Amino acid sequence: MPTMAALMTPFPYHIDIDAPIEDAEALMEEHSVHHLPVTKDGDLETIISRSDIERARSPGHRLEEQQLYVRDLCARRPYITDIHDPLDKILLAMSETGIGSVLVMKEGELAGIVTVTDALRFCGEYLADLVQSPDDDVA
Repeated sequence: MPTMAALMTPFPYHIDIDAPIEDAEALMEEHSVHHLPVTKDGDLETIISRSDIERARSPGHRLEEQQLYVRDLCARRPYITDIHDPLDKILLAMSETGIGSVLVMKEGELAGIVTVTDALRFCGEYLADLVQSPDDDVA
């Protein structure tokens, strides 16, 4: 069974919990990512997603007219797993709970991130490899 190491994006970009939300948006845009681990004084705290920011910016949201900081949108606890955890266990947990991302740790340090997009890409490539015909290898 593959582990989280086979699927994760290693050494993900991250942002400080006290950063303005515009900094998070800029970092996501610059690196074409939808999730950022959030740190406080260098320690992992939580995660923020592009969806979190979009919800806070929607009309009628209680925070729409004030300066937003990453901490304002990060109330939930992140789903954290170990780099050696079996992939099937984590993918099933993601589907059952509806979580969109998992933070991957190695020896107590952030090692990577796995998102639903990563999981779908991995599964698609895995299935394509399974059905590849022997003639496909001949060039």
